Amino acid sequence: MRSISLLIVVLYFGSIAYAQNTIGIPNITNFFKQNYKAGRQNWDIAQDSRGIMYFANNNGLLTFDGSFWRTYPIPNATIVRSLAIDKNNRIYVGGQQEFGYFYPNDHGELVYTSLKQLIKDSDYADVWTIQIVQDHIFFHAHRKIFDYYNGTIKAFNSTFWSFLGYANNEVLAYNAENGLVYYKNGQWVPRVKKGSFPNGTLLKSVIDLGNDSLLLTSVSKGLFILKGNVVTNFETPDIKEMAAKNIFGARLLPHSTIAFNTNLGGCILMNKNGKFIQQLTKNEGIQTNNVQNLFLDKDQNLWLALDNGIDLVSYNNAIKNIFPEPTDRNSGYTSLVHNNTLYLGVATGLYKTELPLNDGDISYAKSAFSLVENTKGQVWNISEVNGEVLMGHSLGAYIIKDNKAILLDNKNGFWGFLPLHDSLFSSVMIAGTYNGINFFNYANNRFSTLFESRFESARFIVKHKNLIWAIHPYKGVYIVSFDGKNAPVVTNYNDKNKFLSQNHNHLYSIAGRMVLASDNGIFEFDDAINDFKPSAFLKKVFGDIQIEYMKEDKAGNIWFCSHKRVGVAERTGENYRLVYIPELDDKITVNGFENINIIDSNNVLIAAEKGFFHVNYARYKKSKYPLTTLIRNVQVSSRKEDLIFGGYALSAANEAKQAIEYAANSLHFECSAIIYGQQYNTAYSFYLKGFDRGWSDWSQKTEKYYTNLPPGKYVFQVKSRTNVDNESPMASFSFTILPPWYRTWWAYTLYALALFALLYWFYKRQQHKYRKREALKLAQQKQRYAEQQKQLQMQHELQMGKREKEIIELKNEKLQADIENKNSQLASAAMNLVRKMEIFSKIKDDLSAFKNNEETKAASREFQKIIRLIDSELDVTQEWEQFTEHFDQVHSNFLKKLKEQWPDLTATELKMAAYLRLNLTSKEIAHLMSISIRGVETGRYRLRKKLGLTSNEASLYDFLISITG
Repeated sequence: MRSISLLIVVLYFGSIAYAQNTIGIPNITNFFKQNYKAGRQNWDIAQDSRGIMYFANNNGLLTFDGSFWRTYPIPNATIVRSLAIDKNNRIYVGGQQEFGYFYPNDHGELVYTSLKQLIKDSDYADVWTIQIVQDHIFFHAHRKIFDYYNGTIKAFNSTFWSFLGYANNEVLAYNAENGLVYYKNGQWVPRVKKGSFPNGTLLKSVIDLGNDSLLLTSVSKGLFILKGNVVTNFETPDIKEMAAKNIFGARLLPHSTIAFNTNLGGCILMNKNGKFIQQLTKNEGIQTNNVQNLFLDKDQNLWLALDNGIDLVSYNNAIKNIFPEPTDRNSGYTSLVHNNTLYLGVATGLYKTELPLNDGDISYAKSAFSLVENTKGQVWNISEVNGEVLMGHSLGAYIIKDNKAILLDNKNGFWGFLPLHDSLFSSVMIAGTYNGINFFNYANNRFSTLFESRFESARFIVKHKNLIWAIHPYKGVYIVSFDGKNAPVVTNYNDKNKFLSQNHNHLYSIAGRMVLASDNGIFEFDDAINDFKPSAFLKKVFGDIQIEYMKEDKAGNIWFCSHKRVGVAERTGENYRLVYIPELDDKITVNGFENINIIDSNNVLIAAEKGFFHVNYARYKKSKYPLTTLIRNVQVSSRKEDLIFGGYALSAANEAKQAIEYAANSLHFECSAIIYGQQYNTAYSFYLKGFDRGWSDWSQKTEKYYTNLPPGKYVFQVKSRTNVDNESPMASFSFTILPPWYRTWWAYTLYALALFALLYWFYKRQQHKYRKREALKLAQQKQRYAEQQKQLQMQHELQMGKREKEIIELKNEKLQADIENKNSQLASAAMNLVRKMEIFSKIKDDLSAFKNNEETKAASREFQKIIRLIDSELDVTQEWEQFTEHFDQVHSNFLKKLKEQWPDLTATELKMAAYLRLNLTSKEIAHLMSISIRGVETGRYRLRKKLGLTSNEASLYDFLISITG
């Protein structure tokens, strides 16, 4: 029973030893199928000479350049199981009853060429492995191995080929008939005696260990060493346990490390002696423990092809993660190394682990973290004062002893601890609390409370010249001094110069200076003026960078945080050089809880959003990976289907042919920096030569658009950087925007011909015009002569006409005179007639009166006769007719026209109109018509009415004048 118990204990502790990983875990980047948008399973990995990554995926060939994923299917959309890349960047792939290669066409786009037609026998299934040896390309399926050489394929049959590999200049394979064989002179020759491997051995891979030794892996039988012709088992307790995880393959890593991919245990790292180094499983951050394949890229990053996804392990990076919690990954806040014990404070408690007794990189320490008893909850600080480890906790102050937290003070939450005196032993310790500063006495290896100074939360405390300065991020600065009884006295700092900002105010002790950092700048305390002033020293170091955290190391370097970035102001003599660590951008603990613990140049612990980062800064400064920037896609931005350049190398001749039609003058460029695991820290700058005035500002945009480019020759250039001192060479793409058809050479030729034709036509036209002008001149001369003759004739005729006109005018004047004379005669005749009628009327009246006299009644008969004679004289009918005839002759048939236009006019009204036309007075008209003057007015009214004249219109005389003009 004791032996069984002892065995159980041994196995238990052996299991624990195997399970203990290094505390530092490389940064692992997970790429889910939702990221690369292809199949779930990945089978193989390769990298071309430019650094682009390729993956054998269920959906086809999957590529990744650090920014963009692309999938290239093969015929029948079959699964790609294997791939390999030759020296010319030809990408060979193997799938289900299909194999061939991808190679770029004239547009730089990958195009697939099948080699299946070169073989007659199709009795094979999946192609699991491709091995390129010089000019031979071997394709491995379970029943066949194909050798593609010089355009022909030779097939080698077997009931079962379990693996194909290449190591130490040998192409090795394993089959059921002959065991381990190698390729020689076109044949497979046995490499070792048949039966050198245990029955049921299923070999999967081979790697070269050096010293003519090869390491062979099997799925479940463990590892074997082949040296010469002898096969030996390679067994250690760690290898034996790993064999139970189903080993699928192995890769040789730097520093004599071997990485094994397993079906059940993730990725396991061992040294060449078979001793466990590290295991990467789901607990460490990979997506699944079923790792199909491994690949080490040119920057020593380890890629994992998983049964569900792709993972990138930054294996060779000087930055690692430390997660003290077994499952959760809460934010880190504080760290301390004390007596070879590492303490890490997180949001859930204080964790500790033992460190080896050496001065190396502690991230390689194989140990496990454990929770310190009584520390559950928020840990703000872990400090060492007088050799004692103190913990600032949300529940109080604690002393850590023997893996247990002992309560010191639970009245407040505690931020941190400082010795009051700068010596190895300080009798007084100060502690920042939620309510101010507490003072503790230290005697007989014990801390005891002296007094409390309550004013405000004191998370940031600096000692300067026997004073204690405390600052609240947004409430101000407090100064704690001591009175005669050594009791603390608190005063508020008078910010008369407005150095403090509304938030982000912090105090630090840097290079012997008390430094105030705020949104308004960096200031240092000047004892001469007893106040802060702008710091010329730190202004020279940081410029205008806003500093949120500062910590000085033993070498005088200043570690700092700014806008979620971590950097180092490296000191060289009196000068400083800023170096950023872009891998940590936006991953550290922020909002005033930044924490950097510089143990030495090999060990820097930085509090992170998830656990802690360990930075081997000495190694980090040496590991500058060269950057390569590639132009990965060029296409017409308005028509995504119009590809111009697919991202793969073009020959100089093909690139010179990149002529783009004017209708496609809006272009979209995609670029990528070939550095993996840092794509979020990479910035790009663009320049289109021939269009832009200069390089664009640095940004994380990997795409660039140009619209409506004018015709001309252009060179698109791009560069990238991960740090101010790590910039890539420039990548360029030359192209020409062709002019529109109306600006081409043949269009200009047509324009020239059209211009020549126009000039010729113009010449002919001018010639014709000249001839026409000469003829016109002659015609004009003749015309002028004729016109002169005509003018002379016209002058003559004008003279004759003038004379005739004068004669006519004289005749008209004579006629007018005759008219006026006749008018005068008519008027005179009318007047005579009036006088005649007046006289005769008067005579008649007198005779009538005399007749009625008694004395003359006897002679009445004679009087009656005289009266009749007078009446006959008063009858003017005959005179009226004569008057009418003469009147119409003088006045252009006035009465006739009047009668035609107004036929209803009576004879009396015609007379009235004629008399009015002669402008006779009413009295004169009354005598002529033998009516009263009132009768004349009545007649005038009736005449106006018949003529259609109203009282507001022209006078009756003017109207009658207008009838004959």
